[in-house]
Amino acid sequence: MKIIKDTLTKDPRTDDCYRTTILSGQNTIDISLNLDEISLDDMIALGNSFLDDFENKEKKATDEIVSAFYENYNENWADEENGYPVLNAEEFRRKLTITTIDFYAKNLIDVTYKEGGMFGNHYLIAQSYDGENFVDTTMFG
Repeated sequence: MKIIKDTLTKDPRTDDCYRTTILSGQNTIDISLNLDEISLDDMIALGNSFLDDFENKEKKATDEIVSAFYENYNENWADEENGYPVLNAEEFRRKLTITTIDFYAKNLIDVTYKEGGMFGNHYLIAQSYDGENFVDTTMFG
């Protein structure tokens, strides 16, 4: 998996965002490079550094999502009668699918997940502020 300059498309809604997609296993992941006081070449290098260590970064981001939302799901959203059973942590993890990775500024990275309907089809986002560790999460939608 590599971000290649020739495959980037400029986002027509903004002057400083470029987009591409990558394939991870069977899943397509949308990549956005949001330039904020950083050159396109530097942002591509940052993205490729992340992708070179994708397995480790994916695990860190997913671990943070599981830590933040697993108990919340079982306590507040699980509904056996409507097909949303209580899950163990591994079952919860398997329902998560990365859809988007957004690179902002120098080290701000958002990894967005589809959650398999567990939270009413909201998106779950793991956030990194140092480009390495995921220390914050949010639910969107």
